[in-house]
Amino acid sequence: MSAKFSHISFPISTLLGQIKSGQIALPELQRPFVWDRAQVRDLLDSLYRGYPAGYFLLWQAHPEAKFVTISGNTQAAPSLLVVDGQQRLTSLYAVFLGESVYNERFTREHIRIAFNPRSERFEVANTIISNDPEWIADISTLLKSPNNSFAFINAYLDKLRQSRGETVTVEQANQLAFNLQRLAGLTEYPFNAIQLSHDLPVEEVSEIFVRVNSKGTQLSQANFILTLMSVFWDEGRKELEAFCREAREGAKNPTSKNPFIEPSPDQLLRVAIGLGHRRAALKYVYELLRGKDLATKEVTDANRDKNFAILAEAQAKVLDLTNWWEFLKAIQEAGYLNSSMLMSKNSLIYSYLVFLVGRCRHGIDWKILRNAIARWFFVAALTSRYTNSPESRVEKDLRLFEGAQTGEEFLATLEAQIQLAVPADFWTHTLPSLLNWSGVNIPALYAYFAALNVLDAKALFSTFPMHRLLEGGISGRRSAVERHHLFPRKFLEASGIKSRTQINQVANFAMIEWPDNLRIGAKSPAVYFPPMFDQHVTAGEAEQFRFWHALPEGWEEMDYFEFLELRRKRMAEVVKAGFEKLSTGRNLTPKAKAVEDKLPTVAQLIAAGESLTVEFKSSLYATYVDGVPEKVIIGSVLKTIAAMLNTDGGTLVIGVADDGTILGLEKDYQLKKMDADKFENALMTTLMQSIDSVSAHLCKVRFENLDGKEVALVDVRPSPKPVYADTDKGKARFFTRLGNTTRDLETSDAVAYISRRWGLQA
Repeated sequence: MSAKFSHISFPISTLLGQIKSGQIALPELQRPFVWDRAQVRDLLDSLYRGYPAGYFLLWQAHPEAKFVTISGNTQAAPSLLVVDGQQRLTSLYAVFLGESVYNERFTREHIRIAFNPRSERFEVANTIISNDPEWIADISTLLKSPNNSFAFINAYLDKLRQSRGETVTVEQANQLAFNLQRLAGLTEYPFNAIQLSHDLPVEEVSEIFVRVNSKGTQLSQANFILTLMSVFWDEGRKELEAFCREAREGAKNPTSKNPFIEPSPDQLLRVAIGLGHRRAALKYVYELLRGKDLATKEVTDANRDKNFAILAEAQAKVLDLTNWWEFLKAIQEAGYLNSSMLMSKNSLIYSYLVFLVGRCRHGIDWKILRNAIARWFFVAALTSRYTNSPESRVEKDLRLFEGAQTGEEFLATLEAQIQLAVPADFWTHTLPSLLNWSGVNIPALYAYFAALNVLDAKALFSTFPMHRLLEGGISGRRSAVERHHLFPRKFLEASGIKSRTQINQVANFAMIEWPDNLRIGAKSPAVYFPPMFDQHVTAGEAEQFRFWHALPEGWEEMDYFEFLELRRKRMAEVVKAGFEKLSTGRNLTPKAKAVEDKLPTVAQLIAAGESLTVEFKSSLYATYVDGVPEKVIIGSVLKTIAAMLNTDGGTLVIGVADDGTILGLEKDYQLKKMDADKFENALMTTLMQSIDSVSAHLCKVRFENLDGKEVALVDVRPSPKPVYADTDKGKARFFTRLGNTTRDLETSDAVAYISRRWGLQA
């Protein structure tokens, strides 16, 4: 049996030279530099004192891989990849060569370690040390040019004599010089390394890492692929990380930040690999990206370049913001409104892969695909499709979709899988059993909440639709909507039911506003429910509310366990109704209105003129007055929408002048090279970025043609929480409507308004 590893030793100078030449792959890579500066200081101190300072675990690259092309530049391919010792080696590279490193915020910074030759102490540099001539404020200045140590030492001694105004004796000077020369000599400190054979599989390398490093984190195949990207396609790795960083920080416009997920690079890498290489098992993909032909086992540069090109093309589609946001609209359409409703991030990530297969391979229309993926995600989240053995499940899905030659066949395959996942008896037998659980982090419970959102259901005893209360950020001291025990905990305990498992049954939860929850307290259902239901629910709404909240007639008088069993079945009916509405558009809620209230037309709004709830704007981007900057025009639209959100809602008409003259959107379309769809996407993206994504969903855009000109109407619902806008006038400004004008309230006025309208502290 061939040896799986060998021992080698490097002086630091050789290590750094091989990193600079590319022979050792030190990516910026497996994770940002996370050691604190004190750890770097202690490492330098150990080296200086001749203590052992750890080892490196390196993996030998394939011997046939000679060159790699990165962004058109050919360079030597690395012969060794760093598996363990990344942070230690990065410390040496940063300090000995004076190179900057990435911190956890993915910005570059220098590591400055100071040294006192008199006391032989190392410290993290600070202002006091930097101003003290006895200290070398940054040892990198010496370590990166050790051959010039003689001149450096003389300059240090001269500076010390001049600043202190005191004589440095020959003996002192010799000792200081000796200590500095000893510091410069650290470039020859020997480090030991374990070198793993190139033919070891990824799984075995990962296992060795864990066994030799008890504090190590299990390395995944994704870790190794990201390492390869850093070596062979560093630009692609950085693009992946930048997208994920932006999803966390939201600093750019447009942005990947959203209310659902802060994706990690390895999650989006899985999507790109699934789309490009049509695989979910990453162990095979790693071999492909190393250049191996899985059939012949041959490793070649041509194979590697071809497979990285496939990955690059797929990743561009994964990171495309239009694809990203159109997909997230599907999640919202499914009734899932924020990250707190997602029990499995896998369901979202792999549904994005399915979305991209439909869009990028088959060119399916956005709206058709969005609805199909909404249904797919609803079922995937409900049935935990990607929870157990997700790679195997995705491999099967990809093989199924591979057989689809057209968009119609893809949609048919999707539909067939949905029906297999939720056959007829799922709703009557399987789903009630999935609701027979205790606790709140249950996928079936969140599917029930999602169905309520899809059905436009109101919270129990509330005039507010559930989706407006669940969209996030609607809270004072307590959440705007809370899970309420229909049979209150203290009431059940007083009745002899003390088990938390029995008390916290999924079927005992309903969503109500917190003041109602507080008012109910420990009262029995028979005491609190009839008067509150009669007070807050009209006779015409009673059947709807009972359906939405799965409350049978007379439930408040039932035996608790009989109630739970019956309510699970009724909750399953609500989930089915939500799914049915996604599938057919039909709302099965009893006595639901056949059609929505008819919205006013452009002609009606122009005839009525501007008012508290109506405003006209000439354009979104284009100017009709010389010298008015685009940001001012956009800011004017944002201010009006924010004001309507904070007041009584209304309709903003874009493409109509203040006097009612119809201008149309043609000037905006020409300026931005867009059509109505792109105009709507751009406007909604601007609202999400400048106001917030939750409030943006209270705004709906529609278009009308009048006198041959297209006009946009933004119908705005009043917000259940204060809304702040970033405009050309500044950050987080608070606007309201007064008559037919928009007002920017000062802080004291805003505080009073918010307290009066929402009962909140600003």
